[in-house]
Amino acid sequence: MRAKDMIILAYKALWTHKLRTSLLILSVIIGVAAIVALTAQTEGIGKSIVSSLQKLGPDTLIFNVFNRRLTDTDVALIRSLDGVRDVIPIIRSEASVNIGGNIVSATIYGINIEDLEKLLGDIKVINGEIYQDSSAPMALVGYQLAYSNSSDTPMIIPGQMILVATRGGFFSTSSATASLIVSGVLDSYGSMFLISPDTSIFISLQAASKMLRRTWYDMLIIKVSDPSYLDMVSETLRNIYGSTASVTSPTQIIQTTQNIVIQLSILLGGIAAISLATASLGVLNMMIVTVTERTREIGTLKALGFKDRHILMQILFEGFIIGLVGGVLGVIIGVAVSYMLPNILGGSLLRGFRAPMYTAGRGFGGGVAFSYTPYINPVMMLVAFALAPTVSVISSLYPAWRASKMDPVRALRYE
Repeated sequence: MRAKDMIILAYKALWTHKLRTSLLILSVIIGVAAIVALTAQTEGIGKSIVSSLQKLGPDTLIFNVFNRRLTDTDVALIRSLDGVRDVIPIIRSEASVNIGGNIVSATIYGINIEDLEKLLGDIKVINGEIYQDSSAPMALVGYQLAYSNSSDTPMIIPGQMILVATRGGFFSTSSATASLIVSGVLDSYGSMFLISPDTSIFISLQAASKMLRRTWYDMLIIKVSDPSYLDMVSETLRNIYGSTASVTSPTQIIQTTQNIVIQLSILLGGIAAISLATASLGVLNMMIVTVTERTREIGTLKALGFKDRHILMQILFEGFIIGLVGGVLGVIIGVAVSYMLPNILGGSLLRGFRAPMYTAGRGFGGGVAFSYTPYINPVMMLVAFALAPTVSVISSLYPAWRASKMDPVRALRYE
């Protein structure tokens, strides 16, 4: 008997029980789609974090000292160290901004315009101009803040005065309310590590110090002369500032992030695989029931000359068809769900997820809004697709063997 004929018989047998077959295929679809969608999220998040970290460059160190204020004296000292090319001091504060009558959360950064250009790579102003390094309360506003109404009409324009209410930092419990004059609006940058330009307000160091009443910095970004100096400079800083010094490089965070993503992918993939395993039990159960219901039919086929292997292959083909259809649809639905999940979880910027942000005295914690694009791993997609028919065929082995070993005489007498 040809394989084509067996496939046709298997298809007709499944078509006889449309509802039962559909539910089984649905269970396989859920398992495959879960594997594809969940692993796409973890890999997408991991790649986005790594990409944003790489923008800082391999020659960067993020420095802070727990329970100690960093001042201009520290900046001068660190600049004098061997291997250090530049030091970028930053003042940071969470704030609430009144935009068109709505209170919106933002982050205020006090940073000199030259240093801001070093961090962003290029200051892209779509409206207005950059501020000057003076004590004047002039500000560059992030794209999402200016266009917070999700339309093409900006809510903030150059020359406009905005009211901000800042919240106290680690070394200060006081809050402040101040008015800032918008000098310009930045273009969209997307998510970045440490700083999220789209949801931030940038002012000069002098203006930040005056507005927040601070004479210290929340963190220092250190640029070394060559990546090979990272370890040497890190060790020097720890020797000077002791065990309370926190020195981190993007490379270290990338390695940690990649390890976490791998472990998380395995965990979520395992959870999704359990769903597929549950579907396989459904296939096993249905095949056993089907074989029992078709006892007389199997007896008739054997009486007509069907060999044991023909019966075995027909049942296995039925399981294969269920897995194949479920696998194909599962991959398609999984890819679609992968790109829907960020919106379901909180909008295209995944507001529920917070990228790591360095905070004075507390290391990395919750911080900037973070966007990511799910990454569909072709290998994982093929694995998920291949698992579906494989698991379905394995689940059909026992029922198929049982059907092939039926005695035709007893099968024909079965009621």
